[in-house]
Amino acid sequence: MKFIAGFIVALVALAIAGFAVVYSGVVNVAARGPDSAPVAWLLTTAMQRSVARRAAAEPQPAPSTDLKLGFRFYNETCVYCHGGPGKDPVDFGKGLIPEPPYLADTVAGWTGAELYWIVKNGVRMTGMPSFADSHKDEELRAVVAFIQKLPGMTPEQYAEYEKAQ
Repeated sequence: MKFIAGFIVALVALAIAGFAVVYSGVVNVAARGPDSAPVAWLLTTAMQRSVARRAAAEPQPAPSTDLKLGFRFYNETCVYCHGGPGKDPVDFGKGLIPEPPYLADTVAGWTGAELYWIVKNGVRMTGMPSFADSHKDEELRAVVAFIQKLPGMTPEQYAEYEKAQ
């Protein structure tokens, strides 16, 4: 019985401490400057695990082969924050915290289903919007196919897509 009472007291103390931290204003919510290491770890881990869990629970969409459509979507919406081969993000993309990843370097760490889930649903508190209500499913699948081609794509190849538009 003492163990259960001690456990309950510890939970209440933890809840009070958490409330005190939040209510005190000690956590910096400014969109300027990096998060502390523990906060960055917490947010990154929560995002990665959440995406993996939810993407696995949904039926995986059929892959797209329409790279032209995927490029158009990427070039009109994504390149401003994520950049691309030979393209730096614009000022507002560089000012987001956490910094949007350069997808050519990070896309390999995600499955197609996870990338689709991120594009469709967005990620809270990162600047990554949901495109589910503003774009058709075929566009979402096409942009996933395109970003999966970014690793190894040269600036010249990216420019060829631009010229073809």
